[in-house]
Amino acid sequence: MAGPRVVVVGDLLYDLLAKADGMIVLGTDTFVPIRVAAGGSGANAAAWLASSGVETVFIGRVGDDVFGGFLEGEMGRAGVASRLARDASLGTGKVFVLVDGAGERTMITDRGASEALNPDDLPDALFTGGHLHLSGYTLSGGSRREAATKALRLARDAGMTVSVDPSSVPLLESVGPERFLEWTRGADLLFPNLAEGETLTGERDPDLIMAKLLPHYPAIALKLGPEGAVYADGKGDPLWVPAAPTRVEDTTGAGDAFCAGFLAAWLAEGSPAEALRRGAWFAARAVGRVGARPGD
Repeated sequence: MAGPRVVVVGDLLYDLLAKADGMIVLGTDTFVPIRVAAGGSGANAAAWLASSGVETVFIGRVGDDVFGGFLEGEMGRAGVASRLARDASLGTGKVFVLVDGAGERTMITDRGASEALNPDDLPDALFTGGHLHLSGYTLSGGSRREAATKALRLARDAGMTVSVDPSSVPLLESVGPERFLEWTRGADLLFPNLAEGETLTGERDPDLIMAKLLPHYPAIALKLGPEGAVYADGKGDPLWVPAAPTRVEDTTGAGDAFCAGFLAAWLAEGSPAEALRRGAWFAARAVGRVGARPGD
């Protein structure tokens, strides 16, 4: 499945993954295999998009170190064209991912060089058409927020369609829902999960969440985890699809995979129902294995 080129702006991080057979008990030893992999919400979405045959370019910042070199190579092996700034002062960002026996993950993050993404890291020439997918983490503050707002401006000026994944409840709480909605105004599609939707609107019911978000965005694809996903664009009744059946091994990256699957169909002019089904299928593939990417 192909479609317009997608430019993804977000984090590219080095993941240390530890999966336990049962609950992780604090204050004592837990012996499990630890593996390393490429991660980062935006970069994960880019890898899943490329796995669908979508021409994908990723823009991010890593350290001028061995970890940054490893991650650049991993993006290339995933079929993603990377435009990575190298930071001589900050190391490549890293995440320690703890996954319990039920597949639920806890992440301990040092964003490192990713935190220093800045407007100069964004080549204007890449924003000439197609689609922009923006990770909400880029809006956390400082120069990376300036980079995110530049990306949104360049995309709008070029007539690109835009999607935004809020990415994080703590992020939304730290910047405030009102400011997040203001910064992302003009995006064509928002990808919140249920907790992020509640943070943005104060509502828990999916129908009420979408009703409050639709005045800000033309379309909403709300991720409901094991309950599937629902889409609304104000043109008819909301569309719901169940989660695709799978055995849950690791929920890391499931939301990123959903975004990529949805976009792959949506940008190829598939119906919203088809896009939802493809997003749910990609999410099931992600949670059915350890790691956040196809082939990890």
